Amino acid sequence: MQQTLSRRSQLQQSLWWLIFLLATTHFCLAYIQNDRLFLSPLDAYMQGHAMLPYQSRVLMAWVLNATATLPALARLAAHLPDKLSNPRMLVLFIASWMSLAGSALFAWRVLVRLTGNEEYSRWASLLVIYMAYFQFPLVFGLDFLLPYDLPSLLFFSACIYAVICDRMWLFYPAFFVGTFNRETICMATLFLVLWRWKQMSQNRKHQLILAAHVAAQAALWLAVKLYLRHKFANNPIEHGSEHFYYKLAYNLRELSKPQQWPVIFSIFGFTTPLVLGWRRAMQNPAMEAGIYMAAAWVVVMLLVGVVVEIRVFTELIAYMAPAAGLILYRKFFSPTKLHGGL
Repeated sequence: MQQTLSRRSQLQQSLWWLIFLLATTHFCLAYIQNDRLFLSPLDAYMQGHAMLPYQSRVLMAWVLNATATLPALARLAAHLPDKLSNPRMLVLFIASWMSLAGSALFAWRVLVRLTGNEEYSRWASLLVIYMAYFQFPLVFGLDFLLPYDLPSLLFFSACIYAVICDRMWLFYPAFFVGTFNRETICMATLFLVLWRWKQMSQNRKHQLILAAHVAAQAALWLAVKLYLRHKFANNPIEHGSEHFYYKLAYNLRELSKPQQWPVIFSIFGFTTPLVLGWRRAMQNPAMEAGIYMAAAWVVVMLLVGVVVEIRVFTELIAYMAPAAGLILYRKFFSPTKLHGGL
């Protein structure tokens, strides 16, 4: 009997890995093929001459410069079809694949910490890929491909994992490198505060430790942003982006159009009502408090982003996928539910 259960478990794990690899690859192929490259051609971005604020998200420009001219990569690309025959697009495909796969694996470990159920958490981590489909390759709405979008999900997922699983040694490298990729990584600090708020309010020592973390992260973020501002001081600036509120009027006009409502509600694969309506089912006050980070994100994007371009909410998948997974577990898969408990 034990041997049969072991074989079944191994088969299920193998099946999950097969689905995970195929789904991630399918996503990235669709993403590269269907989405329009926003920073086109890539040369200006790679050489540091693209318009701000896009050029200040410089990490992938460095990656492209370091890899896209490798002879081995060029030889491999020459044998691939369509867009992947361009070495630069092949690098973006590889970076996207690694970012999405890594984000799902982080979600898996987060869910294990939250639910204690290894098998359920493994399957629920696929919510990351499911949600990402609506953000990127479904080609409904503004389907732009920017080099830093999926890497930003990876860095944010690493920070969420580090906070929830108490791996702060990982938080700072992910936060530091992620700041060169996209400035919204600073919201990971807000998640850290929300996660530890109750613990902080009960213990003076924890208050001081949390304050030190916030100060260190703010200093790190500001240092990187000042460096990038100095480095790209002579770059052209997108009209209006020097004002913090420059997109508000545009976003309010777009949100008033009924044709945009399906796009907005499709964020996170239509799971937002589930997370908002059943958030108490998480039975985890710190995790529930993460909703306030999502709310803050929406407010900031209303001011500086284009909200109907729903890729601007990419990093929130790192929170929404575990949140939805935890709710589904508590409502339908927890031992008390499976055995008829209340």
